[in-house]
Amino acid sequence: MAKLNCWEFMMCKREPGSEDCKEKGVCPAATDTSCDGLNNGKNAGRICWAVASAFCGDMIKDKFAQDPVSCMSCNFFKLVKQEEDADNFKLLKTDQIDTSSEK
Repeated sequence: MAKLNCWEFMMCKREPGSEDCKEKGVCPAATDTSCDGLNNGKNAGRICWAVASAFCGDMIKDKFAQDPVSCMSCNFFKLVKQEEDADNFKLLKTDQIDTSSEK
């Protein structure tokens, strides 16, 4: 069974080609190709919390790092975390992770 992307789960209709996106705009989570495949989603569809200016309902949210509580309480976030095993779940995009070896 295919895993849902945020716009499918939330039914916000802000993915490219939808009727509502003409009026409300396309959500960056639906078009951020740098996240394609993360948490087994299309574009940032399963890591929307890590995308700046992604829509959450009718509100535009900032990145997860700036507002983790609202994202972690989201039913979609909980679903993705549950569906992905602990070794595969991605909390942030790799370009948001500090990989420097400074000690």
